[in-house]
Order: sequence, then structure tokens, then C-alpha cells
Amino acid sequence: MSGTGALVVEDLAIAIGQAAVVDGVSFAVAPGEVLALVGESGCGKSLTALALLGLLPAAARATRGRVMLAGCDLLAGDDRAWRAVRGRLVSIIFQEPTASLDPLATIGAQIAEAYRQHHKVSKAEALRRARDMLVQVGIADPDRRLAQYPFELSGGMCQRVMIAIALICRPDFLIADEPTTALDVTIQAQILDLLRRLAAERGTGIVLITHDMGVVADIAGRVAVMYAGRIVEVAPVDALFAAPLHPYTALLMGSVPKPDAVPKSHLATIEGSVPAPGEAGDACRFAPRCPKASDICRSQAPALGTADDSHLVACWHPGGVMA
Repeated sequence: MSGTGALVVEDLAIAIGQAAVVDGVSFAVAPGEVLALVGESGCGKSLTALALLGLLPAAARATRGRVMLAGCDLLAGDDRAWRAVRGRLVSIIFQEPTASLDPLATIGAQIAEAYRQHHKVSKAEALRRARDMLVQVGIADPDRRLAQYPFELSGGMCQRVMIAIALICRPDFLIADEPTTALDVTIQAQILDLLRRLAAERGTGIVLITHDMGVVADIAGRVAVMYAGRIVEVAPVDALFAAPLHPYTALLMGSVPKPDAVPKSHLATIEGSVPAPGEAGDACRFAPRCPKASDICRSQAPALGTADDSHLVACWHPGGVMA
């Protein structure tokens, strides 16, 4: 670890055209911490993740805010500055490894190339380090795997290769965008265990993008809940699961089956859909779907405020949902 301190996102806003799809997102991740960023599809999680590496699609742009790391605002840098950061200070694991890996290049060549982006070493030395990374991410028979192509590996192995590429330069922070979505339960558990060990042993700070509350409970230390482009609740994972304060969080968690639940008990449902960017105006964006919404909710959006020392919530009526 290079001792860069926390990764801090301040008032980040991202627009596509004139529509703000991410609006005022703020959070921080400490070295060795796993922060889960959760929410429904379309809430802005993945765009937020891409902004942390300067990888926003051509149609999107960051309109305000800062991403602070090692005393620098990454958003203020040009392409050359981003290339110096990606892989070395911050790296990413994408959701679908088979779509991210080059089908025409061997596994060894792809991992080695990631290392040579930031280190002036020979191809032989880069391949040696690539082999070491395969061992570290739990891939057996690394010498044979180095010479294979992505289509010769299983989905779980391809995800491990993606992790090896992301980690070979020992970045301080890792963005994991739905890293277990396409994997079966057994391989998912292995990948989560690997990420957990990275945080504990290497001190890697991890931003885990997910909609799976089971994954959150398994690995995260803190959780930031995102809805319609804004953070609506931030809390330690135990506190959030014990007593969610935002109605959206409570309903989100209530929609997940629990092993100890009464047989045939009903899961919570969230009626309606996420509003389109700009549709909510000045109102709370969850108000049309919220069982606790009042007049103030329909006219004024609440700010993210402190509920206690470690629990933040943006809600006029915090405390879950009514019975």
C-alpha cells in the first residue's frame, strides 16, 4: 500500500444530456474498508463507479463534485492523469468478465500488459508476476492457465483473472461492479472470500456495487443506499440490517427472502418505479412510492443528515415503514 489515505467522493453529479442521473453523491472509503453501494437497477450505481476511474461513457459527463485521492481531485485531471491512476491507485472489476477480457489474447498476456502499463519491466518479468497473481487469486496450474484464452476458462476462473488484472499493480482501492452476478453460489462465495481477504490482508479499500443484500451482509462493513441518483442512507452494515431508517431501505431489505422467516410469509414489495431523471423536481424522489409520504415529502427533498454518530439518512420521517 502506498498510503494514499481515503478515497473521498464529494457532491458528485453526472448528467446525460440535460438530465442529472447522479445528483450530489458523497461518500468516503478508508483503506481496508468494504463499502457497499446498493440500490435498484438504474439508480446510478455503475455510473458513479465509472466516474471514479474516468471511464464514463461518451454520452455522460461529470457536471460537479470532486473525487479526492492522495491529495488530488481526480475529476480535474486529463486523460494522461487518469491513465497514471487507473490500475495503480484505483482499479475496477467489471460485472461480466467474459465481455471484458480480450478473446484473442492469452490470459498471461492480458495480466502482464496490465503490469507493464505502470512498470518498466521485461515481458518475462511481467509474465512471472502474472503467474504469481494467478496463484494469489486461487487459480490452480498457473503455468497452463497463462497460455490459455478466456474461452477455455470457466466463468468463475475468468472473474478471478479479472481480479488478477485489477490487483497486479497493488492499487489502494478496488471498485467491484456486481462482481458475482453471473456466478453460481459456490463460486460467488469464493470470490467474496477473496475480496474479504484483500481488504483484511492488503488493506485494499473496496467499493462494492451490488443490488444483492445477501452479498452486502456477507462482506460489507458499511452500506450506502442509493435511490434515483442520490444517497438516501449510510450506516454500518449491522446497524442498517437491525434498524433501517429510510423507508426505501426497509422495503428493499424486506423484499429479500430470509432463511428463518415464517413459511409462506409475504415479502415486501415496492410499488411503482424509479422516477426518470428530472421527473421528481424539488420533491423527495421516493415520495410517490413511499407509504409514509406527507405534504413536505411531495414538495421538498430532505438532505442527508446525521441520525446518530455513524448513521446518516435523507428522510423527513425516518424509521422504516409503518406496519
